[in-house]
Amino acid sequence: MLVGFAWTGFVGQAMVRLIKRLDFNIAYACNLSCKGCISLSDMNRRGVESLESIEQQCATWSSRIKPEIITLFGGEPLLHPRIHDVIKCIKLHWKDATIRLITNGYLLKKHNPEQWFDHTPFEMQVSVHRKDHEAILTAEIKRILQCKTGWQVKKNPVTGHKSIEFSLPDFTIYKSIFGDFVKPYQDDITPFNSDPVLAHKICGAPNTPVLYKNKLYKCPSVANVLDIIPGYTEYQGVGHNEDLTEFINGIGKPEPVCSMCPEQRSHKVDHYAEGSVHVKNLD
Repeated sequence: MLVGFAWTGFVGQAMVRLIKRLDFNIAYACNLSCKGCISLSDMNRRGVESLESIEQQCATWSSRIKPEIITLFGGEPLLHPRIHDVIKCIKLHWKDATIRLITNGYLLKKHNPEQWFDHTPFEMQVSVHRKDHEAILTAEIKRILQCKTGWQVKKNPVTGHKSIEFSLPDFTIYKSIFGDFVKPYQDDITPFNSDPVLAHKICGAPNTPVLYKNKLYKCPSVANVLDIIPGYTEYQGVGHNEDLTEFINGIGKPEPVCSMCPEQRSHKVDHYAEGSVHVKNLD
């Protein structure tokens, strides 16, 4: 199974590394506020990454890494006013990659459902953050499903959450329902100083590096917390001019930075407990 480094090639004079997955942070703002969010949505973050910055990052990093799946990450990616242009830009630079959009689903109503099929191969994960709003999100998924026929449906339980998968040969929608998840910082927003091996074992994103403001980071949690609290950990993101060997080889493996997160699930958050998730605007 491919986790991190698997292949090298050359584009011009630069070495290109094949990786399984890459999260690409395109939004900081979110229309939800969730306790313990790995993107710190409960800290009232604002803004999105400009299309110009995204274009520059794609041009820069497509000569260094080749992900099989690129996940548009936030915040809430659908808050980006040019989301379809963002997807087209990424596909222009990584032509062979499958784009996956992770969304809480509330803003799908603002989009023509037919337009998502312009981006194949494409995956959409609609995450149910409030069980009392599940019907709202199911209705949005149905709007997309009604655009095509021939969907295959299966239940796909994964550690930490349950998923219903609707698939065509080049288009997949996942409706995901979470269980408990581990908050990546202490209540006073300080690191845990855990055993990194134990912390990595219960990590919610153990195999997924993130491209965040033109640097690669081990995971979304460390990228986001360092953006808000510089110096929170000694870890630093990797720039495009740096040697990627150590970074690539570390994907999917515990590293010292993992010690910032808890090593036990006793610090878990019940995502569906009353008050855990606040929807900022349903209009």
